Amino acid sequence: MPKKGLHSQAIGIKKTGKTPVDLLTDLIVATVTVDPASLATVTGALTSGITVTGAALGDRVELFPPYSTQGVMAFGFVSAANTVQISFFNPLGTTIDLASGSWTIHVIRK
Repeated sequence: MPKKGLHSQAIGIKKTGKTPVDLLTDLIVATVTVDPASLATVTGALTSGITVTGAALGDRVELFPPYSTQGVMAFGFVSAANTVQISFFNPLGTTIDLASGSWTIHVIRK
């Protein structure tokens, strides 16, 4: 009888010769207020540490901004245990000042 739900056996994900495992073992979700610095042309900025309890070095971080980032690139990473930082980079030919807003952060451990 097939399993139902988001289990690797149900969706057929497994390494060759290995027992199927769940796609994700841990998902940590946090919503925080972020006010990115104003970014001049071809410059970047880094937030201070954001507490995300359970985050560990090597975990993957996905960001969900509350608005269009207008071409500004945002990358999240775990910088220390329980701490995430967001790096912003403006590759455009104009200064961009993103508004403060509630960003959702997903920390994924495999």
